[in-house]
Order: sequence, then C-alpha cells, then structure tokens
Amino acid sequence: MIDQKNLSNTLFLYDTVVFNLDAYVNQLIHTIEVLFNGNMFEYYTRGRNLPLFPALWAAYTRSMSYLVGSLIVSIGAGILLTFITMLFPKQTRAYIKGFFFIIESLPDIFVILLAQLGVIWVYKQTDLLLFNVTTGFNDQAIFLPIFILSLLPGVYIYKYLVLSFEEEENQLYVELAKGKGINRYRILLVHIFRNAMVSLFNHFKGVFLFALANLLMLELIFDINGIMMFIYKHGVVNTEMVTLSLYMIFLPAFVLFTVIEWFIERWTAKQEGAI
Repeated sequence: MIDQKNLSNTLFLYDTVVFNLDAYVNQLIHTIEVLFNGNMFEYYTRGRNLPLFPALWAAYTRSMSYLVGSLIVSIGAGILLTFITMLFPKQTRAYIKGFFFIIESLPDIFVILLAQLGVIWVYKQTDLLLFNVTTGFNDQAIFLPIFILSLLPGVYIYKYLVLSFEEEENQLYVELAKGKGINRYRILLVHIFRNAMVSLFNHFKGVFLFALANLLMLELIFDINGIMMFIYKHGVVNTEMVTLSLYMIFLPAFVLFTVIEWFIERWTAKQEGAI
C-alpha cells in the first residue's frame, strides 16, 4: 500500500508479537508452493518484481568468500598459536591462555569498531591506509573483514585445541613416546596433533555457526552487499527467498560436515583395527 501511495507510513501499527497458528500454517504452505512452482526466481521490492538471480548468487558468493576465508584463517591461526603455547612450561601457558580469555570475552561489535578505528588512527598519523575500512564504489574491503570475522572463532579454536593438547599430553602413549626418546616436536606434530584435530571437529560446527551469526553484523558495519544483507533488506516480504537462501547456506555445510565425519569414522576404525 505504501508502494501504491495509499499509505504514507505504518506508524499506526503496533510492534507486538502474537501466536497465530493459522497464519503460520498458511505462510508455510505458501512458501512450499512458491518453492515448487517456479515463482521463487523473482523477489518483490519497491513495487515491482525483480529476477532473483544473479543478484542472490552474487550476494551468496561474496558472503561465502568472507566466511570461508575467515574460517581458513581462524583454523591456521588457532593451530599455530596452539603449537607455540605448548612449547612453553605449564605456568607460562596459564598467562597466555588468560590473555586469550580476555580477547574472547570482548563483544564482537567492539572488536570490529576497534579494528576500524585502529586503521583510521594509523592513516591519520602516517597517511598510510593499511586496509579499506568499508566498501565503496571502486574499493572493496577484503582483508580487514576476513581478519575480524576470523578473530573470535580463531580464539575458540585455539581454546579447544589447547585443552585437547593438554589432555593428550597426559595420555600413556605420550609417556611411552618420551621414554623411547622421540623428539618433543615430533610428538606434538604427529601424535598429539592428529588426535586433537579429531576432537576439534566435534566443536567446529559450533565455530561455523558462531562465524555465520557474526556475518550479518560484519556486512552491516562494512557495508558489504552479501547474502545476509540481502535477506535483511528483502526477507520480510519474500519469505520463500529466505528459505532458499538458508538452504544455500546450510545444505553445502551439512554435506561437507557429513563427508568429513564419514572419513574420520573410517580413519578411526582403521586405527583401532591396526592396534
């Protein structure tokens, strides 16, 4: 009605949440019908229907590049920091873990704004722009969003790996390896690392969901036209588009996690058979 100039605003509506089972069922049926009759390839915005593709696909690939890039960085950083931490005595490890505990407790939006302000401060002091702090017409913010999105997941991965490494460190096979004179670095890199990575996978689904939850806030602050912003702008009146977008995000992740879990189970069974 606003698009047709019948209403100038919707201030007369109350912001209330009610339980309406009939409306829910009707909307669910409508969404299923649209998904299967082919009408989902258009979305409504500003009084007209526009093709859903390639706009949705471009937003999807942009967001997934940030998400996958940040997860790769977080895994690499978490593994590297874990190895460095395990080389120190236990008393020193406690101080290192305490430092990362402080970083973990910081609010996500505070970390993003602090990183942007840091880049701006360096630019004002040195006239050197380290990274783009937002997305413009010709400039794309790439490194800084990936770094920020990987920061807290990297801390979580580091925390899980350190706990797993310390648990594995007390196992009998580690004492046996030390008794045989095997180098400490070899024990960490081969034996402990292999078993700890299996344990990490059990927590990685949570890390993935955590990074995905921060993706919307990241796209808002950096003005990135990704799939989360696409849903945020058009999802209210295009529920079928939201359903399709969620399938595009979670279905590949489900297949990937299932395949990795299958390989881990086969590898674990093979190791137990060898023993």
